[in-house]
Amino acid sequence: MSQDPARDLGHRLVAVIDEVQDTDPAYRAAHARGLCCDAIFTPTPEAAALSRAAHLQAAVPAVVRFSNASPRPDAPDPGQGVAGMAVKFLLSDGRETDIVAVNLPVFFVRKPEHFIDLTRASRPDPGTGRPSPARVLRYGLRHPEALRAIVHAARHQRSVMASRLETRYFALHAFRWTAAGGARIFVRYELEPEAGEREIPRAEARARGRDFLEKDLTERLARGPAGFRLIVQLAEPGDRTDDPTRPWPRSRRRVNVGRLEITGMTADQDSGCEHRVFDPTRVVDGIDLSDDPVLSARRDAYSVSIERRFAERERR
Repeated sequence: MSQDPARDLGHRLVAVIDEVQDTDPAYRAAHARGLCCDAIFTPTPEAAALSRAAHLQAAVPAVVRFSNASPRPDAPDPGQGVAGMAVKFLLSDGRETDIVAVNLPVFFVRKPEHFIDLTRASRPDPGTGRPSPARVLRYGLRHPEALRAIVHAARHQRSVMASRLETRYFALHAFRWTAAGGARIFVRYELEPEAGEREIPRAEARARGRDFLEKDLTERLARGPAGFRLIVQLAEPGDRTDDPTRPWPRSRRRVNVGRLEITGMTADQDSGCEHRVFDPTRVVDGIDLSDDPVLSARRDAYSVSIERRFAERERR
């Protein structure tokens, strides 16, 4: 064990994924399979009023990575229930700041240590290759805060996204925004597709082929750009900022703070995508992390995964 408890926890979080899943150390410990796109982010005037962050003042280029949640780089698209969308904003001074989101509105755990038990409860059944519903439900009964996310994820057992461009993504955690005048407010991010939201039965997804989401994304962007609205939900006094399993009330104000225009596929999917690190704790002046312990733990788990991935690729 090291002298850094957070670093040790990061190793344990990555190790349990290795334990339960058939992982490849040359890839990300989770969301191993992904594709990157080039994009432009243009903030709205409302964004500049809420935060002094540089990318909320003027348009900046961005890189978007769409992914399957599986730690397997060969995971077929029809088998995916949870999917990811990560955005890297490229600031003019060379800095970067990221948003990492999934198509679930809440997370499964409110303490990072609970992720270890959840991952073991979600291990694939040898007969079906999928988690045992009974085992996952038993976990949920022991940890009732997880039931919202379990119910949302279960819905994807019957249907899956029709397109990566027709899915809403949620960044799950709270962040504190600071305006130029010093006013502060906690927000949560959503990426809302301009094309609307659509799902298809899993059987139809299988008929479309194992790479149907990849083909759809490539073909659509070849025809023209696609857009997402960056929406922030604004907290009010009393709203929890340390618990990603608990949604804020629907009545909370939601503000459109920018448009993300995806212009095409990134030409170099290796150096331009897989060598990049998307980390939700990478923030810039005007944005601070909340007191969410799961958010903090992600930084250390990502660091462990990154070091392993780069070392393995260098070895090969």
